[in-house]
Amino acid sequence: MTTSQTTALESLAELADKPQELFDRVAQDLAAAEQWHQLFDLRLMQRRHELGLPLERNSTLEDVDESLRDDLEQGYLAACREVGQLLLDKHQLREAWMYLRPASEKEMVRKYLESVVPNEDNCDALIEVSLHEGVDPERGYAWLIANHGTCNSITTLDSLAGQLPEQQQESCAAVLLRHVYAELQGNMRGHLHRLEGEAPEGISIGELMQQFPALTEGGSYHMDASHLASTVRFARLLTDPQLVKKAIEICEYGKHLIEDMQYPGEAPFEELYPTHELFLRATLGERVDEAIEFFTRRAREEQAAEPALGVPTNTAVETLLVLLNRNERYAEAMELYAELVPTDRALSPLSPTLLELATQSGDWQRYEALCSERNDIVGYAAGRALQQG
Repeated sequence: MTTSQTTALESLAELADKPQELFDRVAQDLAAAEQWHQLFDLRLMQRRHELGLPLERNSTLEDVDESLRDDLEQGYLAACREVGQLLLDKHQLREAWMYLRPASEKEMVRKYLESVVPNEDNCDALIEVSLHEGVDPERGYAWLIANHGTCNSITTLDSLAGQLPEQQQESCAAVLLRHVYAELQGNMRGHLHRLEGEAPEGISIGELMQQFPALTEGGSYHMDASHLASTVRFARLLTDPQLVKKAIEICEYGKHLIEDMQYPGEAPFEELYPTHELFLRATLGERVDEAIEFFTRRAREEQAAEPALGVPTNTAVETLLVLLNRNERYAEAMELYAELVPTDRALSPLSPTLLELATQSGDWQRYEALCSERNDIVGYAAGRALQQG
């Protein structure tokens, strides 16, 4: 044992009859030595001592008397927060999140993420925690695009689509759209500068196409066509009018690409750019009847078709329900839901439910009739509960 260790133990011995002060002194020493895991274990031991639990055996919550479980659990969470914050202060994000996750301290980590600057050393950890762990997906996705490029970011968003809540998917789609729009706009301006020696500042993609048609003539293109196609596909999540208008401009651009570069989409968006433009314009309240008629027809075709590989698809009917919901045509959506969605079919979380449509329309009489027709006793009970407040 070294002299310094002997001195430290002697100082602790002075607190032998003051266990709480002893625990706090040891905690200070462990924090100073950056021994985070030992600090965590110490705080748990301190809590067990406060509750009169044995220290020689670290039993689980189930082994502790029920009257003490909540207090012991609160001590565990307090230790998680303390160690997690200390690790954040040392910029050890992955390790901090390991402690802060069980304490549900996303807000603490978000505040840290607001102040940090990505660099070569921390970028992957920042993206992992903010995006893949769902702490701040919009910020993490922006870092992903900036540091790993458009292609990688699109692939990642595809893989996360089923994991992120709708609002977070929409936020990431907005980041992607802004990035792709700015890149396409910049490339078009660069092309215009080469053609005419100058390019107006702040000119939109739509204005570039209208005022300088030579930019899209002769098979010219200004961005990877697959990136444009994926951006338009994700734009279906967006409702902000300014962003939707940008997406429509990208659709207009896409329609000018040569046929080989206009990749087909999944049904009902086989004609990728025209059908997405129709959907997006209807989101803005334009060409709504035309869009509803088109997607209703495609939804009926979808439901009548034999499912590929035995797996039914719902893209067309979900698109139709989303569009009706956005245009506040709730009663119509309820009727088409009843017609087109089999009782044993589950739609994605992106589609409005029958209960949501009833809540929006206020037509509980029709909702309960539909529940009766579909033998949906769970839906009936949920509707009754909502009506009762």
